[in-house]
Amino acid sequence: MRIELKKNNFVIDFENVNLPMYSSILITHIFISIVLSVVAFYIVNRSIFGLVKNLKFSLIIDYYIPVFAVVLLYIELILGLLLYTMHMSKLEDFINQANANNYFSSRFWAIEHTILMFFAIIFGHLGLVYAKNLINDREKFKMNSIYFGLSFILIMISLIMNIPTNA
Repeated sequence: MRIELKKNNFVIDFENVNLPMYSSILITHIFISIVLSVVAFYIVNRSIFGLVKNLKFSLIIDYYIPVFAVVLLYIELILGLLLYTMHMSKLEDFINQANANNYFSSRFWAIEHTILMFFAIIFGHLGLVYAKNLINDREKFKMNSIYFGLSFILIMISLIMNIPTNA
């Protein structure tokens, strides 16, 4: 794939830079996934602790950290879509009868991972919306623990499903 800018005769040939770019995006995607897992785990623990101890909902700790988590989810979405398009463009050359089993084993990335992560984004965003709009602190903690807990579980399922493929 070539991108040309006519004004300065600038040409980017993605055939030559695809592998290093793919690897760097993949490493960034994995790193942000790990950070996101830790942040989501913290949000769930803080919400459960807030429910048990009847804590006051803090704007900085209990609202801005979930905002950060949702921002990370959207960054993960962008990186994941980039990886998906790069992977699918390379997969077109790879598909033939001899490699059919390998193609179907990569179904995880095409279907399961994408669906799990879209639901993780939806649940994380719902948790953020409820934390912003509810008045009762106990209800805010409850919604944060439910929705970010679901998001955390989906992220962990996706990470665990990836281990056998890349181990």
